[in-house]
Amino acid sequence: MRTEDAAREEETVAVTVNIPADIARQYGRDHEQIARHLLEQAAVEGYRRREISRGQVAQMLCLDWAETEEFLAQHHCDRHYDLEDLEADRQNLDKILGPA
Repeated sequence: MRTEDAAREEETVAVTVNIPADIARQYGRDHEQIARHLLEQAAVEGYRRREISRGQVAQMLCLDWAETEEFLAQHHCDRHYDLEDLEADRQNLDKILGPA
């Protein structure tokens, strides 16, 4: 039986990025810090452009719900929620609780 971590590892893609050392040093002291910084920036930009969802941000960064909310707030990312989402939520609540 595979563990969740093993299954997750199989579902990832490793990417190598070459950037000048002086620029890389601005992002961290070692490869792990630099990689994390670039990954976080990709998540922020992808979310802002609506290319990835809040759940995908959490998945990319291995964050739980609260950590993801805090991360997105720290990076001044507005929540993707519009009138269609509001109407869908209202309809779902009507199904669960009955009409108001």
